[in-house]
Amino acid sequence: MNLRKVKIFAPLFFWIFQVFIHIIRNIYVWVEEPFFSIFNTIIIVYPLDIITFIIFYYYFSPKFFKKEKIKFNVFLSISYILFYGLIWVCTYYFWQTTDHEQLKTIYLSSFGHTINYAFLGIIFRLGIEWFEKRDKQKELEKQNIKTELALLRAQINPHFLFNTLNNINSFAQTNSDKTSYAIIKLSSIMRYMLYEANAEKVFLVNEIQYIQNYIDLQKLRYKNPNFIELKTSGINSKIQIPPMLFIPFIENVFKHGKKSEDEKIEIRIEVNEHEINFFCKNTKRVLNETEKISNAGIGIANIKRRLEILFPANNKLDIFENEKHYIVNLKIENYEN
Repeated sequence: MNLRKVKIFAPLFFWIFQVFIHIIRNIYVWVEEPFFSIFNTIIIVYPLDIITFIIFYYYFSPKFFKKEKIKFNVFLSISYILFYGLIWVCTYYFWQTTDHEQLKTIYLSSFGHTINYAFLGIIFRLGIEWFEKRDKQKELEKQNIKTELALLRAQINPHFLFNTLNNINSFAQTNSDKTSYAIIKLSSIMRYMLYEANAEKVFLVNEIQYIQNYIDLQKLRYKNPNFIELKTSGINSKIQIPPMLFIPFIENVFKHGKKSEDEKIEIRIEVNEHEINFFCKNTKRVLNETEKISNAGIGIANIKRRLEILFPANNKLDIFENEKHYIVNLKIENYEN
């Protein structure tokens, strides 16, 4: 709804409705009196009320409650009511009666009409402005959320790059084949991050390919590539999710996990009819004090904040930790394709 147009044309619709209701309420007059009599109020009274409504709707309402001018506006309003009564008297004098007693009664009764439609004009305008302000606030909150999500993603990207480049550096001087392979994988990852991950949503199949490229880089650190297990099920080409939801957890699997190959690193992404399940499990290793400080990073904190914003009532994140294992289970319900 375009509230700017509503604000402009609201008086017109209001008075069309008023005339319609007046005709319906007085339709019985047709039976006992001439047809024209039903329009007496519309012809004489409504134009006077319309002028009051419009003046207070367009002029007084936006300025009436300003603290620095409220006394002046109250004075103007009272002066308008007293003066406008004379307009009523003149109108009835030329259209309907010259009786002084009737004109005196009309002058006094005009106060009720003027106050009533002045009040309606102010309330009508304030009501529309309240909705307008609410819509602007919602739009501002939406823009703030978009900005916050962009900042959170921007924090994740350098964090990921830092870890990946460290991994490549670890074998760059000893194995040129691995280095070349790793650079190709990193190139695919960077292409995804630059051209796809900046969107609000990405296809899940592309996100999984991105994760697979990351895992392929990590496999270079191990003699047995089967040590890392990624399983997916229920994936189709139509499913879309916010980008880079899972990678902070996967990064931590390799960053904090034990390098022994006694147990596999398990990563699973499963899609059911109305939910997406992400699961990862790794064997823990003991961190030294320096690692504890450096690992108190922003990755998991960011992903929790993103989940709060993107799926405030539809996500369930469980992080389980014991002496041996670190397990993450994320469920996103009622996701939208």
